[in-house]
Amino acid sequence: MVRSMSAQIFKSEDRGKNESEIFTRFSTFNFDDYSNDSRKPFGALQVINDETIGEKNKIFRHIEDNTEIIIIPLFGALVYKDSLGNEDIIETEQIRILSAEKGMSYELLNPYPDGLVNYLQIWINPKEGTFKSNSIQSVLPFSRKNTLFPLFTNANDEFPSLQQEACGCIGIYENKKEGKYKLANSEHGIFAFVISGAFEFEDRRIETKDGLSISGISEVTFEALSDNAVLLVFEIPL
Repeated sequence: MVRSMSAQIFKSEDRGKNESEIFTRFSTFNFDDYSNDSRKPFGALQVINDETIGEKNKIFRHIEDNTEIIIIPLFGALVYKDSLGNEDIIETEQIRILSAEKGMSYELLNPYPDGLVNYLQIWINPKEGTFKSNSIQSVLPFSRKNTLFPLFTNANDEFPSLQQEACGCIGIYENKKEGKYKLANSEHGIFAFVISGAFEFEDRRIETKDGLSISGISEVTFEALSDNAVLLVFEIPL
């Protein structure tokens, strides 16, 4: 059966916001006490949060269900600890993936006395069945521009893996440079998120911190509309 293409833009200015003296969070999807019928998760992709921690402060999170958690610093570094006993520093141009079983916890600390730390936190539901906790860290693959590089896969020892049939890529593009992504499974969907800059993505313009979901398509094409534009692309089971 051929599915018709469906798309939705998640504009950055319409994200849910949670703010205190020490912490700010913008949520692309419904999260905690933020709920909007137009902001439901996209398949297994449950959370894309843009978070900022104030000077020398930290956040703590208790996991209520098995979850794949991806942490990507955008500005500054984070001190990371989890209930598996792992402790590390996540620098910019690094990524941390925590496969967290229900009941686990982790914390993120801003180590700076006079600066903010901004990062993305992404949650993906794992496949049903056996789920094993794990925590790994790797360097973001920014070896050259105008190419998508894998952040994680589910079937390649060269890159970090999730316990889900999901893939993630990142790329830095110069103005007017084009790219494409071919889905490994045509039953999956695509979610694009712009870290900075602007892109035309399947004839739809998305800008900094905008998201775009697309389903019913086997390949997506895009074009950068600014220099050094940074894009995340996720292939997600629906």
